[in-house]
Amino acid sequence: MEEQKRMTDRFASTLVIAASIIAAVRLARDQHISRPSPRLTSVIAESVGLARRILEEVVR
Repeated sequence: MEEQKRMTDRFASTLVIAASIIAAVRLARDQHISRPSPRLTSVIAESVGLARRILEEVVR
């Protein structure tokens, strides 16, 4: 049980880092990212989804 929690925590932090990098690259040229917008929300959601798919593939 403890090992499973440790793996989940590790993957969660990995997912956050990967999603952040993906979102940063996609938003690098946007000048208006300091406040919420539909575009910002969409890019973040897509980045998290992509990071999850990458992580799932790596874990397999």
